[in-house]
Amino acid sequence: MSEFNLLPWREQRRLQSIRRWQWGFAVSAVVTVSAVGVLDQAWDAWLAEQHDRQHHAEQTMAQWQTELKTDALWQSRARMAQQVQADWGWWQQQQTRSWQAMQQWLSVPPRGVQIERATWRDQQWQLNGWALSEGHWKNWQTALAVAGFSSPSDRAQWAPPQWRQADGIAAKQHAFQLPLTYPNPATKP
Repeated sequence: MSEFNLLPWREQRRLQSIRRWQWGFAVSAVVTVSAVGVLDQAWDAWLAEQHDRQHHAEQTMAQWQTELKTDALWQSRARMAQQVQADWGWWQQQQTRSWQAMQQWLSVPPRGVQIERATWRDQQWQLNGWALSEGHWKNWQTALAVAGFSSPSDRAQWAPPQWRQADGIAAKQHAFQLPLTYPNPATKP
């Protein structure tokens, strides 16, 4: 047997290993705490920079708004927007009145009359179209008058007959323009 004792060597290796682990743990703890501290400082610096940018942007916007409020174009557009808001009820009323008038004159059957274009302007309808004869046109005007519409006869335009082909049928037809004044809703039949 050998007199060589391996126990102190093993004990020494075990103690070195424990010291290495202790140093490794200490170094990793220091590195972790340092990394967290550095990240916290970096986050605070980035957050402060973002707050500065936001504050600068808000100041710039406030400056632009004061400049725009003094600008003549901005003031005129603001007045126009206020005018549109003020007139919005009137425009809705006009739209309702035009739809009611159109429904009423469409309820009169246009026998022998073809309407090509209808325009609502200045509280009246301007109708353009074709009629087979003057009799058809006069009968339709009479039916419109019974429905409550009025048409100034001096503004109605009547053209001489022309050959016209509609739906594969050729016929002589008269072109006309007829202004119709919107009837008072109280005079509806």
